[in-house]
Amino acid sequence: MNLAKDAEVIVDLDWNDDDVVPPRVTPDLLFLFDRMIEATIDEIDPAKGSTILDIGCGRAVDAIQIARKGGSPVGLEPSKTMLSHSKRCIAESGNNIALIQGIGESLPFRDNTFDWVMCKGALDHFPDPYKVMGEISRVLKPEGKAVISIANFESLGHRLGRKVHRLTRFLPRKEPNKRQAWETPPDHTYRFDYSLIKHVLSSHMEIEEASGISFLWGAPFWDKILSIPPKRVSFFILALLDRLARHLPSLSDVVLIRCCQKSPHL
Repeated sequence: MNLAKDAEVIVDLDWNDDDVVPPRVTPDLLFLFDRMIEATIDEIDPAKGSTILDIGCGRAVDAIQIARKGGSPVGLEPSKTMLSHSKRCIAESGNNIALIQGIGESLPFRDNTFDWVMCKGALDHFPDPYKVMGEISRVLKPEGKAVISIANFESLGHRLGRKVHRLTRFLPRKEPNKRQAWETPPDHTYRFDYSLIKHVLSSHMEIEEASGISFLWGAPFWDKILSIPPKRVSFFILALLDRLARHLPSLSDVVLIRCCQKSPHL
């Protein structure tokens, strides 16, 4: 593991996403990933010439879609391994996207640089999310917006999963060492729920709108149930639940929040 230390922030420069997606991708997980990308990018209005910073850009999948919509994205990623992946993906897409190695706690940009800042599924990987939000506020223009989407570990699906696990923990299991969906992954530094997400974001910015993405991921037997009908039927069910999740962010699988700069005190 290649670690870098910036003040009190320790970052894994060799982090890889190979273990993020399990070998067997079920309909609910596929829907969740696709919907999270779609909903996060839909919050951004990349007017011609607008600059968008993608913090924790990973393989630059989101930055590529933003470029196709007419925006000028900049991808920030601390991992050299992931930057190699993103360079290859960008080359294959035919887009021209700037990539910079850096950390969210110390953004290498001047004040008031970007029209938009997005951070999808990455804030819970950072050692200091509060400091990240301070940096986001600093590099945003006064009228700029931030879009944050993050996994909710107090979702309805995770709550049900924990309850059933407690009731059946003494029964023999086929995969006793398998990590459960509601358990915090080892590469996460924070375990976010809706109230903590709001607390972190509102420490430096004003929350304009909060909504939920997807419903019931991680619930007991949910993946098996959705694997029974044809894929189009499963996705229809998931789409209906997603509409409900938008109005119940505290119980949704992912929380999506749009922020703006705090109004100056008069």
